[in-house]
Amino acid sequence: MALQSKLFRGDPKLEAAAQLDAAHIMPGSRGPHVGKIQQALTELDGATLARDEIYGPATAAAVLSYKQKRNIINRAYQTQADNIVGKMTIASLDSEMLARENGPAPVPPSPPFPPEPPEPPPHPILNFAMTDPSIYVTVEGSVTPGTAPSRKAIDPGSFLGSGKTRWIDLPQISGKTARLKVEKKGAIFWVVAFVPDGTIVSHKLHVFFHPTPVQVYPDKPGGKPVAHIIADDRNYDSWGSDWKDLAQRYLNITAPQLGAARKFPLLIAMMRNAAANHPTAANDVFADRPLDTLYEILTVVRDKVINPPADAPALPLSMNHVEIGSTSFSSGIAYHANFYNRISTHGSYLEAIDLDSTYIRSAHADISPQKGGPTIKRHTQKESLPSTLTEVHFPPSRWDGNASNAPTGADKIAVPPPTGHVHHLIMDYTYHGAMKNSRLAP
Repeated sequence: MALQSKLFRGDPKLEAAAQLDAAHIMPGSRGPHVGKIQQALTELDGATLARDEIYGPATAAAVLSYKQKRNIINRAYQTQADNIVGKMTIASLDSEMLARENGPAPVPPSPPFPPEPPEPPPHPILNFAMTDPSIYVTVEGSVTPGTAPSRKAIDPGSFLGSGKTRWIDLPQISGKTARLKVEKKGAIFWVVAFVPDGTIVSHKLHVFFHPTPVQVYPDKPGGKPVAHIIADDRNYDSWGSDWKDLAQRYLNITAPQLGAARKFPLLIAMMRNAAANHPTAANDVFADRPLDTLYEILTVVRDKVINPPADAPALPLSMNHVEIGSTSFSSGIAYHANFYNRISTHGSYLEAIDLDSTYIRSAHADISPQKGGPTIKRHTQKESLPSTLTEVHFPPSRWDGNASNAPTGADKIAVPPPTGHVHHLIMDYTYHGAMKNSRLAP
């Protein structure tokens, strides 16, 4: 049931907390929804709180006091009140605020309503822990508008079959870009967001995983493999120029291709090299509470980047109502597979797209279809295999570098191109078709 008080109703985070176990509001949270809780505690319980919109120790103590006085305990898994604002607490605060708004504040009974059916704990350990489980997402620097130059792509209408693919010219795409800082449990993570102009929805998003920032290959044919550091983990927290360059490279490739196909947010998760094979909550942004993390990111993207008109669709109450897609290129499959395995059973995770990880000859992580899970699509360069809707093959023989509208100059494609070049061509020119054929509804 929707919240009724003037103070609470319509606030997406409070509405979510009233309905969803995963949306409980915990110490460390920040935002206007926390300020409303602080105001309610001040008016209803006489708490002395600054409405600073920070769920710090004073607010946590006030929540605990409020719940103890009213005996708000979920007896399915608790023996005493805690300092978390969940469904029962929101219901009580909303009921009392509504009564206060409609007349003199009543003396609340104890308890103020019959016990609710047992609800499962969102995080059984955290219910009693005093650690800070919050997720902070902020925009670093400014939201930057811009227009990407027109570029070429492979016509998605020529994906199927085994003949030559056709070239198309994509229009110039304008949009807004933001660098998001995600902080969890003392760790810093970076996500670059791109929103094509004309985007008003916030119930769809696509996540892109770049290749590992350390690549191992020989400097010359037949030579000994050497580690090439494209972006150094030691520069990650400070957003060094190497990470900035890596982000810009894949933003330049993905943003115009997605923007020419769809109008929803693109997230480029900037991933440390260490997270590829040994992911932890300290090095992988999605290792800890991936869906909650996506929701916090989406909330900031909506408020600060999309900035939709008043009549745009509302922010969903949870990730249960957000359509999710994901893509990786090359060795980015390592990050992608970790992400996939964590949320593959989530009902609104619709598709996972692998761009040519099969080019990697060494053993590596992979994504495998699961019953009821996302649709898995692959773009490979395998020869002599018919393309299907979920597995499209772009071997050297399909690339028409002599077509009248083929790339020219520095981008000119040899006939046939070497397989190492085809590997990058798949990223550079087929991502648009993957987005055009996306399962995420238009």
